[in-house]
Amino acid sequence: MHRGRSVTNFAMSKYAIANLLSLALLLVPCAAYSQSVPGDFKNYVPTASPARIDAEQAPKIDGDLSDPIWAKATRLTEFYQVEPTVSLPNVQTHVYLAYDQDALYVAVEAFEPEIEDIYATIMERDGDVWRDDMVRFYIDPFDTGLTGFGFDVNALGARLDRLVQSGRRPIDEWDTIWDAAGQINAESWTAEIAIPFRSISFDPEASSWGLNITRERSHKAEEIRWAGIDQSLNTFSFARAGRLKGIQDVNQGNGFEVTLQATVRATRDWTTPRKDVLTGDPSASLLYKFTPSLSGLLTLNSDFSDTPLDSRQINTGRFSLFFPETRDFFLQDAAFFEFGGQAFNGAPNGQPFFSRRIGIVDGQAVTLEAGAKLSGELGGVEFGVLTAKMADTGGRDGEVLSVGRATYDLSKRSRIGAIATLGDPTGQTDNSLVGLDYLYQIPSFMGGGRLQGDFYVQRTFSSVSDDDDVLGLRIEYPNDRWNWKVAARQIGENFRPALGFANRLGTRDYDASWNRRFRFVNAPGAWVQFGTEHELITDLDGDLETRVTAVNGSFQTAATDAISVSAFENREIIRVPFNLPTGITVPDGEYQNDGASLSFTSSRLRPYGGTFEIEQKDFFDGSATILELEVLARPNRFIDLRASYERSDLSVPAGDVSVQIGSIDTVVNISPKISASTQTQYDNVSNNLSFFARLQWEIRPETELFLSLGHGAIIPDDDFGRNFQSIQTQSILRIGNALRF
Repeated sequence: MHRGRSVTNFAMSKYAIANLLSLALLLVPCAAYSQSVPGDFKNYVPTASPARIDAEQAPKIDGDLSDPIWAKATRLTEFYQVEPTVSLPNVQTHVYLAYDQDALYVAVEAFEPEIEDIYATIMERDGDVWRDDMVRFYIDPFDTGLTGFGFDVNALGARLDRLVQSGRRPIDEWDTIWDAAGQINAESWTAEIAIPFRSISFDPEASSWGLNITRERSHKAEEIRWAGIDQSLNTFSFARAGRLKGIQDVNQGNGFEVTLQATVRATRDWTTPRKDVLTGDPSASLLYKFTPSLSGLLTLNSDFSDTPLDSRQINTGRFSLFFPETRDFFLQDAAFFEFGGQAFNGAPNGQPFFSRRIGIVDGQAVTLEAGAKLSGELGGVEFGVLTAKMADTGGRDGEVLSVGRATYDLSKRSRIGAIATLGDPTGQTDNSLVGLDYLYQIPSFMGGGRLQGDFYVQRTFSSVSDDDDVLGLRIEYPNDRWNWKVAARQIGENFRPALGFANRLGTRDYDASWNRRFRFVNAPGAWVQFGTEHELITDLDGDLETRVTAVNGSFQTAATDAISVSAFENREIIRVPFNLPTGITVPDGEYQNDGASLSFTSSRLRPYGGTFEIEQKDFFDGSATILELEVLARPNRFIDLRASYERSDLSVPAGDVSVQIGSIDTVVNISPKISASTQTQYDNVSNNLSFFARLQWEIRPETELFLSLGHGAIIPDDDFGRNFQSIQTQSILRIGNALRF
């Protein structure tokens, strides 16, 4: 049995002292802090009613606001600056709203005293539009206060659409049919948006929708909003959304949409003997709206060829890694399958449904022969039901996998929900899960910010193990000046969610953190923040497994450059030996993995920048140095480059390991509707090189052409030219068209 060091060694003490000194220096400018605001916005709820127009009056979506319709449209002019301070904005913003039976139309006129200074460099569909001067138009058609649809447009007309989820990152991979265009004029930039009612789910009988409109003056690092005038609310929050009223008698068609795709795939296996295969595969998706707020989706022989490569990760720890979902079929209405509120945000262990379990078995993609999904709202109940049939593969019969989720709002503040899953992707067990969750939120807790509580319980049933449970609670105060949370979770030893994610069983996890932020006015700094994080993990008998205590400090400049420092204490009790990536064993024992970290991120709004992070710590009776470097270059609107490098140098008594991962991503934009991109990734553990290039052309909002080239190779050592061994090359041509009736 190894006995870990009981106190942090002198080197670690130096790191901690350096961090604390840095934190003290950051706190010096606090005298510039001000709490003044132009008014009380806690109960501020603006309302907008778009003007009704005839279909023949619909504007041409070209970014030019000379269409007569905009003179008749509802005009919104009351906006407030939220970042870097809550105040009246320095510039005017006008937003125009109108609708006909087919679509909702939005126009933006963003005035600028020096128009040549704006950032207008992104043209890629679903690119980093937020890095430019842009506008966000976000709607919550079911008025949940939690989820909705987001539409981002910059001055060039580049578009990003996303699903917004409460407490989790927006799903940028989601796509729907809509149109937008932008123009840069002498004293302003303008944009036009058309959102077909057939492209979104909503209840036509609803009296109002949630609505957020945000303008980002990226070149000034300013954020201007129409609603949610509170720095505690992030850009994607519907917690204090405005109201969009008066939309009625609209045409959602017959509710039938067919997307047809034809794919030609040429594959060469470079192994001896070489094998060339040419195949043609049709695929289809059929969407039917049973009611305006209830949709059914059927996919046949699904084609996921346009899915980008996963960001490469190498596991240097004891527990399996989590990869986010990126496939279109599973992202459609994904918010209806969310469980536990914010409980699994950043902590997926115990998550009941993880859609990557469908179509990916033991790390290998499996064809999805058919999938059916029913999602929406009926009688006040929001729900989603998904069933998928996987193809036979590797001598294994294809499995039928299902998940169902329903929620009901007991009041404006509380929501109750249930989830159930059935099936095992491996086919090795009979497996099912049921769960219940409850959310309660207070918009203004004790006269201050928002408070949210999430409670959940789950139980799995398996043919190869006893039934077992997960029980959890999370209370969070996610506000600007004060931000704190407390959470507890117990996961049973036999908890087996075959369609979920669980990588650390038989544990009790207690988590707490708090942060205090001070904001500056008319100073080089935007804010300074300090706080602590605490996590304690025990087994079910209460014996310690992991303990982490961290002291953190961070500072952001007015130009949005940021620096963060942290010093942490980490106690690990290892009862089962585990292997590092190269097979070196870390034996059981008690270890003290104390350390410190430093990170610097330059403003993502500049044409050039990046991120530098370094962490130094004790590592299982040895040491670890972890370096992450990212370089971004955006010299003009046509080119976007990103290069990253990660290196982990690990030293333990049994030996040394160096893990290195490199990637290069490029985007060449021909226009907002035509772009070519490449992804290249390599790591020195698998020695695998992956290359993926794709050309996407949105001929019109309903029609898309996709061309890709992928190549996989092995490079056993550093001699690239001599030891490059090709494994497989694949080229894909696909054309798809959506028909609506």
